[in-house]
Amino acid sequence: MFTALTRSAHSEWILLDRPRLWYSVLPLAAVLAVGATWLVTAAAGDGPRGIAAVDGATSAVMSATGFVALLVAAAFAAPAGNQIDRGLTRAALTRQPRRIALETGKLTSRLGVAAITAVTALVAGAVTARVVAPHYGYSTAGWFGADGLGDIASDAARLGLFILMYAAIGTTLAVIIRSTPITLAVLLLWFGPIENVLGEGHDWAQRWFPGLVMRSLVNPGAPDSLATHTVLWTSAIYLAVCAVVAGVVLARRDVTN
Repeated sequence: MFTALTRSAHSEWILLDRPRLWYSVLPLAAVLAVGATWLVTAAAGDGPRGIAAVDGATSAVMSATGFVALLVAAAFAAPAGNQIDRGLTRAALTRQPRRIALETGKLTSRLGVAAITAVTALVAGAVTARVVAPHYGYSTAGWFGADGLGDIASDAARLGLFILMYAAIGTTLAVIIRSTPITLAVLLLWFGPIENVLGEGHDWAQRWFPGLVMRSLVNPGAPDSLATHTVLWTSAIYLAVCAVVAGVVLARRDVTN
């Protein structure tokens, strides 16, 4: 099982590790992080705007991370759905018949790309925050000391879980629906109007809707954010459900439309 998983991960990494990908994704992540950090810092400097205070090198860029949630989910749903749509998964199974190992390996490599992109965004955000924060009245003393580095590590871990959650949701939906356009439409509908309209002012929605839970994860200092331990338990439940559902569907259903 482990050998099959590593081979699948390696083959997917070979497909992903192309200059065109890195030259497009990493600069885009850096530009978005710079812009988001600047805007969040400016808004926080004017008073409470539903975001956390800028109290660390990466806190501003983390506060803005929730706005790219749909993009993250789509980035994982699209390749998974396309490979089933185009018969690539079926072809891959002729060389690697372990379905769960195949998809888990592919997902692992995609998460590797996402991790590198996330680190790029955090570094760009930290540098930007260090430059612009004093202009808006925020002290940067201690940002890069022992405590500050601990905060950065905590933010990196939160961002990692954020990406993993949306990767699991996007991939699971792609495996179930097996149509990329429909999967993307479902993601857009749910993480757009449904969560934001139905979740407005309802404690049960804030507690259980995945997108709203993830906002508390990446922006724990915002008003009405859930406690971190609550977010972690809820995330664990969602990850377990995604793993079970995706595993059952992969094992029992055909891999082509």
